[in-house]
Amino acid sequence: MRYAQGEVYSLPLPHSVDHVEALGKHALVVGSDGKDLHFTSVRLARLPVTVDLYTQKNSAQGETRSHGFFYQPESEFDGLLGLPIIGGGDAAADQLRRESAGVLFLRNHALSLGDLGRLDARPAGKERNDGCRASCVDWYGNSRPLFLRGRIFALMGYEIVEGKLDQQRIVETRRIDFSPAPLLINR
Repeated sequence: MRYAQGEVYSLPLPHSVDHVEALGKHALVVGSDGKDLHFTSVRLARLPVTVDLYTQKNSAQGETRSHGFFYQPESEFDGLLGLPIIGGGDAAADQLRRESAGVLFLRNHALSLGDLGRLDARPAGKERNDGCRASCVDWYGNSRPLFLRGRIFALMGYEIVEGKLDQQRIVETRRIDFSPAPLLINR
């Protein structure tokens, strides 16, 4: 079907549409209702239809300026997805000034979404500014899931946390803080 000549369909959703992501051959709609973060899977067939709704209570997206969402397909119908999140009581603009609270991981099984848990950040206690030597929130955001050669990571500010799937949960296996020593300027 040519996109310019195809029919337009409207799908009712119980939340806003912040972005639409590819979920294999289908789609995922991510949005908020002002309190909770919602993930709606959509089967893209001749007549598109919503399939499942996963709700992360009292949460919001932790990264909206760049590609914080990643999907790792495992087969034609299954895969893992990750998205940085913050607490729902935090203003959406907070993600522009601080690190995400964690990266949420969900399993997609034939468009049914299941919670795998999250890898959480450990805040340093005070805001770090290294002059963009090791990290620069202002350029590309500061949090994202990474899927690399069968391994699962969460990049959150100056931390990289590795996790692994244990049964149907993600568990932390190790973490590293790569923040540089404070920058001293002599005048």
